[in-house]
Amino acid sequence: QRHKGIVRFLQEVVLGCLQCVWFDRGEIKDRTAVARKLKEHANDPTRNPLLVFPEGTCVNNEYVIQFKKGIFEIGAPVVPVAIKYNKMFVDPFWNSRAQSFPMHLVELMTSWCLICEVWYLKPHYRRENESAEDFAGR
Repeated sequence: QRHKGIVRFLQEVVLGCLQCVWFDRGEIKDRTAVARKLKEHANDPTRNPLLVFPEGTCVNNEYVIQFKKGIFEIGAPVVPVAIKYNKMFVDPFWNSRAQSFPMHLVELMTSWCLICEVWYLKPHYRRENESAEDFAGR
């Protein structure tokens, strides 16, 4: 999602080299454009693989929520990646109601370390005649 202020600066300057696909959640018509951009990106072998969080939101490392169907509609293989953070030194979850983003960045950058476990699962492919909702749900 495209943000404003310092976050937008970081998106454009720091993350610009990663070939990110940005969107505006408030734009209903933007969904079609984003779907097209995601499909083009996923089908272009010269581009970096897509990293998508299909929950549609950030969660606090306590549970998994139902995936949104959008990314499952583009026809690309899905490789689930599970990330579990250890909060021993710092909690990487940003609660925007409790803390500003700059303060959260300072907390992350001055922490001794950030520990996480990462699991790469086997690729999943959409089955013939399977809906995007069913694909997202399995």
